[in-house]
Amino acid sequence: MTRKKAVAIASINEIDAKVNELKLELAKEKGMLASKTKSTNPSKKKTLKKQIARLLTKKNQLLKIEEKKLNSIKKEVK
Repeated sequence: MTRKKAVAIASINEIDAKVNELKLELAKEKGMLASKTKSTNPSKKKTLKKQIARLLTKKNQLLKIEEKKLNSIKKEVK
């Protein structure tokens, strides 16, 4: 599981890469469930979805912070 400290330090590009990695892993897990292959960890699908949601939330928070910084810079320039 991704730790909060690691997510706090990560940049938007790193978050995107991690989300893509987790989505691929989730697709593999869904494929295993669809083919009725027994998973080693039955709750893995739920855990992956939560990790993806946490990372996307953090990404949106970072984007809002950057947007606020840009807006404050624009106001100062005027």
